[in-house]
Amino acid sequence: MRERHARVAIVSADSEFAAGLVAELNRCAAGEQRAPQHCELQFVHARDSAEARRLASEDGILQALVFDASTLAEAGQAIAGVAQLRPELDLYLMPEPGTDYGQLQVELLDRLDSKPAHLYRQVRTAIQRRARTPFADTLRDYVYSAKDAWHTPGHSGGDSLRDSPWVSDFYQMMGEHIFNTDLSVSVQSLDSLLEPHSVIQEAQELAAQAFGARHTFFVTNGTSTANKVIMQQLLGAGGKVILDQACHKSVHHAVVLFGAEPVYLAASLNPRFGFYGPVPVQRVLAAIDTHPDARLLVLTSCTYDGFRYDLAPIIAHAHAAGIKVLVDEAWYAHGRFHPELRPCALDCGADYVTQSTHKMLSAFSQASMIHVSDPDFDEHRFRENLNMHTSTSPQYAMIASLDVARKQMSMEGFARLQACFDIAAQLRQGINGTGVFRVLELADMLPEELADDGIRLDPCKLSVDVSASGYSARQLQLALFEDHGIQIEKVTHNTLSILVTLGATDSKVLRLLNALNKLAQKAPASKGVASPRRSVTPLPALSDFACLPRDAYFGPSRLVPLNASDRGINEALIGAVIADQIVPYPPGIPVLVPGQLITRDIAHFLYDLHHGNTGIEIHGLLEEGEEPCLRVLEGLA
Repeated sequence: MRERHARVAIVSADSEFAAGLVAELNRCAAGEQRAPQHCELQFVHARDSAEARRLASEDGILQALVFDASTLAEAGQAIAGVAQLRPELDLYLMPEPGTDYGQLQVELLDRLDSKPAHLYRQVRTAIQRRARTPFADTLRDYVYSAKDAWHTPGHSGGDSLRDSPWVSDFYQMMGEHIFNTDLSVSVQSLDSLLEPHSVIQEAQELAAQAFGARHTFFVTNGTSTANKVIMQQLLGAGGKVILDQACHKSVHHAVVLFGAEPVYLAASLNPRFGFYGPVPVQRVLAAIDTHPDARLLVLTSCTYDGFRYDLAPIIAHAHAAGIKVLVDEAWYAHGRFHPELRPCALDCGADYVTQSTHKMLSAFSQASMIHVSDPDFDEHRFRENLNMHTSTSPQYAMIASLDVARKQMSMEGFARLQACFDIAAQLRQGINGTGVFRVLELADMLPEELADDGIRLDPCKLSVDVSASGYSARQLQLALFEDHGIQIEKVTHNTLSILVTLGATDSKVLRLLNALNKLAQKAPASKGVASPRRSVTPLPALSDFACLPRDAYFGPSRLVPLNASDRGINEALIGAVIADQIVPYPPGIPVLVPGQLITRDIAHFLYDLHHGNTGIEIHGLLEEGEEPCLRVLEGLA
């Protein structure tokens, strides 16, 4: 195991005092007994707040700062500045006697304490607490204790597979501990996800502290469920919700489940590259003003392609109208841990935030978190809503991975994200250097109507324009996978999406750039064959609703063919009320949700898409024999 190192800075203008204290603290660290989880602490002197800020901006192993207020006049301002820059750091203040610094979120230490060992133990204990993984540690200890299992699950720690002539190969592939950690609620020492009171509760409290929430809840069946739980909390008995047309399908599903009345905000589009962006801010603000009776606003930030809202003014406007705000940060769980990525949604005042911890951080698939900062939060009722959607047999390895992912971001998130940015810069330079492919900048990607909305781009999400190569994006996706063993995130008709996560390495960078250089040399464009310039047809205008989505989805229905018997669209569809959600994928944005009227433009759009041989799937379109059909509400056509 690699050694753990942490640095602590004593910030003081009194060089003599600081030098003596630093020397004493380093002696304490050198004389400490090394335990299995030992962390090597090094204390250094920062002469002023500027040097403290520089350390916070550059030093990936910095874990704490101790400000000496007796010689640092701007201590309060300095502490607030560092807390804004690196909120995960432990901050301390040695105030002048009789000075009240209670308004600062900081631990106080006694400057006159003659025992530096006491200060050393306080700092070390705080760092060790952040470095704890209470649930993962308890799970590890239980597994290593090798208890006999006479309880679920039936594989009994893998014993049912290990010696089987038929399925032992699966055991060997997965490894011993994937089965040993797959336990049940019978193991009471591992706490209960449904009603936590010990190690899961502590793990969730540490996560809330790390991510900047009042409360955090672990979710083991994805952000899809997390969104539904929050929608049920605020709209379980119905009510009006303002939501982005391009929000995740789980939010549309929740509208159906809970009988909510949706106010859809039309998505923005960059037709050249097929990027759907955030809703223009004026459109959001106008919807809030028009629908002050709405109970919830739902936005996605950042999007799949990396677009981030300027959330603070939107959230403030919603709150002024008494509307709660849910921000889906499925793709932005890392946003709290580097100043280049902040402010995140919780920084901007969002009431509820959902995150797919598994997408960009080191958690298992389906492992997600719900963060809550709603001042009117009803925790008892929320737990009941959460339990309605949570399995009574959760996957314990998944819970442990959430605990571990939080620890990693708290202890080394800043440094790991800085490494991600460096890798993204290498990729950008190398891809642009092919002369055929290029990484798009924000100005290339942003829909025109968002130009003045303060939209920012997540640097960890690279969109590569391939239109100059003569290849389609799909051709390149297959070539990278089949010929070079590289799987990318997704494609549009002329872009590749590459995610730079904590798992990115220099060797992966070399292999990807080598593959793209080889493909560039063989590109059709290099032989004078140009690919036709295509653009994405915008989604047709949002049509009116004839009834609530829930009523349409669960109401009596019939199938109507998309095609006329001879040619063209079936006129019987025009004016009918759709009963299902119809979603072209990619990009995964509904063109129809239950309860909407099917207009002529929408019917033509679906007809052209189905017959266009574009490779786009149309989710919700049924096949009756070989005939594409739509399910429409009976009696309202």
